[in-house]
Amino acid sequence: MRLASMLLPVLLSGLTTAACSGPTATITARLNSPTIYTSGGRAYLQLSVCVPQVTGRERKPMNLSVVLDRSGSMADQGKLEYAKEALCALVDRLREEDILSIVMYDDVIDVLRPAGRVGNKEQIKRMVRRIEPRNSTNLGGGMVEGYRQVERNMYREYVNRVVLLSDGLANVGITDDRELSRIARRYRHKGISLTSMGVGLDYNENLMVMLAEGGGGNYYFIESPHGLAHIMRREFDLMSALYAHHASIEIRLGSRIRVADVIGHEWRTQGETCSIDLGDLYGGDSRDITIELDVPEGAGSVRLADGVLQHKGDDAREVRLGTFSASARYASDKREVERDRDLEVQAKADVALSTRAVDKATQALDEGRAEEAQAILHDAENDLLASPAAPAGGAAGAAVEAQSRRLQEYKQMLGDEKDVRRAKKEIQYQNYKTQKQK
Repeated sequence: MRLASMLLPVLLSGLTTAACSGPTATITARLNSPTIYTSGGRAYLQLSVCVPQVTGRERKPMNLSVVLDRSGSMADQGKLEYAKEALCALVDRLREEDILSIVMYDDVIDVLRPAGRVGNKEQIKRMVRRIEPRNSTNLGGGMVEGYRQVERNMYREYVNRVVLLSDGLANVGITDDRELSRIARRYRHKGISLTSMGVGLDYNENLMVMLAEGGGGNYYFIESPHGLAHIMRREFDLMSALYAHHASIEIRLGSRIRVADVIGHEWRTQGETCSIDLGDLYGGDSRDITIELDVPEGAGSVRLADGVLQHKGDDAREVRLGTFSASARYASDKREVERDRDLEVQAKADVALSTRAVDKATQALDEGRAEEAQAILHDAENDLLASPAAPAGGAAGAAVEAQSRRLQEYKQMLGDEKDVRRAKKEIQYQNYKTQKQK
């Protein structure tokens, strides 16, 4: 079964951040209820990032390294042939002054084309079409060489990116997922992002998601190699609309306020500061970030958080894009808390919580516990339908209903799909897009 939701953008049914009307990116903060019971408890802070379109602006020049898996399995289903044609199509869209390198990997790392100005496109395409499949999969070695090629011509005013494509498991060289993710994170802080593309059903989707998260780029699950050219075009269009590189949110928490989770995002705390990594932002982006807060007991009013949306500028310094603040008041009557509840924010928070449950279900699938995964999805759907926003109607109710349908589809997939690998990859990918609004 193929998910019906794949035919539509993964949106929160009217609850996504509205298109920016101003010339710069903005960030706003809303609570699921601005009133908190005197005994304290759990609150949900919704941060909405809005990025204007970049129409009418010349795109940045690109410094790209395409890292291509040419292991023996790439011969299956014509994957390598489709990959080569997608790469040739990418070459056609580049400008002569863009910088391109091409790295091939099996158990050996070969630089097919060292980093340099694009120049003669036909010559590049002839080189690409001569690539043949070979042996094992030294994914880590290929990735690192791709980073090195980009680093050779590192200009802050460029889009500096590695595009990594694989259909198999990293079984030669560096094979530890966390170490590979640390490498991607280290290069992102240098100004080079990474996009990962998994082709077929045999690659390690957990690793590819981790690399995209650590690398600040995008992740794609490409079940059929026929889709490679489309995905490559989509990635090029995103890079062409790059608005801000290595964006992050820095939050100063109020006294005794603690972050329990930032659902679906990498985050870290140090003292009363919380940092959230957003990766790259693109023109027209709308991002909603759900922060789960533990609020202590109290009376009167309470400052929950102040924060700033920022990114790395061309001079490597932090550039502020927008600021926010969030406060609440305590009430001794629980009816006041319910009366003041913001149902649109509540719907976003409850949808986000359901995506966290889906993450747990996919982990259960990894560990061979398919029945438990079904049970987790079932409970997540029941929790979602119990949301105060579910019967609200309007955009809030529609968002809950849309996510409930996705959870039903995920359960049906697990019941119908004979190949658990496919079910798990597709569920994880759709959930990734819901969390990231991609």
